[in-house]
Amino acid sequence: MKWLEKNTYIVVLFIAFLVMGAFLLITDNGKTTYEQIEIQHGDTLWTLAETYRGKMPIQEWIQQVKAENGISDEHIVAGHALTVPVNSHSIYIAKIKSEEDLHSVEVAVKNQ
Repeated sequence: MKWLEKNTYIVVLFIAFLVMGAFLLITDNGKTTYEQIEIQHGDTLWTLAETYRGKMPIQEWIQQVKAENGISDEHIVAGHALTVPVNSHSIYIAKIKSEEDLHSVEVAVKNQ
């Protein structure tokens, strides 16, 4: 007991680490994965956010993309690769560029 009284700073530090660890476990749902995509002509971070963000707020998604790719502004260049966060529950097959690319596709549903 005297050791605790003499070393209260260690106890406080230990409790702080426990609280931070608990906070991270509670707030991180672990459902975000990253995917590398190729930027197409006309793509912006906002249009890509609508496709890939799931339920994440647009500004938060854009900030994560900028941080992951080392981008300081919102300008992206067609033809370059971009790593984007994708919600793991989002299921998409393809991005249709025109009506000519539209075909029937059989889709399998993931059991939850």
